Amino acid sequence: MNIALIAHDKKKKDMVNFMVAYTSILEKHTLYATGTTGKRIQEATGLPIERFQSGPLGGGSTNRC
Repeated sequence: MNIALIAHDKKKKDMVNFMVAYTSILEKHTLYATGTTGKRIQEATGLPIERFQSGPLGGGSTNRC
C-alpha cells in the first residue's frame, strides 16, 4: 500500500510519535512525505521515505502517490 504523510508544522511532532509507535506495521508499506515531515520521520524511525518538496513549495499537492 502507498501511504502519503503530510503534517502541518504544529502536528509534525505528533506525526513522528505516531510513526515511531507503528514503525513495525508501516515498514511493510511504501511511504511518501513532504520534505520536513519526511526528514523528521526518517531520522526518528530509519524508515525509507520518498520525499517531495515541502508543503509551501507544492509538495502537499502532489499527485504522485
